[in-house]
Amino acid sequence: MESTHLDLPVRDGLTIPADFLSVSYTRDLGDGGGAEAARQTPTNVELRLDVKRCEALDARQKGLILGHPELRADRRGTVRVGCDEFRSRTKNLEGARARLAFLLREALDERRPQDDDGADDRRRRRGAGLFKGIR
Repeated sequence: MESTHLDLPVRDGLTIPADFLSVSYTRDLGDGGGAEAARQTPTNVELRLDVKRCEALDARQKGLILGHPELRADRRGTVRVGCDEFRSRTKNLEGARARLAFLLREALDERRPQDDDGADDRRRRRGAGLFKGIR
């Protein structure tokens, strides 16, 4: 497959083909709406990666990505990142692409501990909403 500017370079030797990426643009106009509100409200960009279908990733890499806590994976194996920090749709798309590439590198980092959220050392008690240490 020929590389294009729409492909997402993650790191040396790994580029996500554009065929597995999709993007959507939304604006939250609230109750006011109107043309003036649309011009002043930043465009929220949501960038999605279809991890399960992506041929550039092996099974181990797919598992690491789908298990990453900051990549919101749905039941179909798609992860999403968003960006609405800038007024420009183009800059928000660049921001979402940079964030996705960063999070993919982080998920695939071999040195990163996989379960660092403390779930192994404590369990939730029913009903009370409290945590109790495992002995």
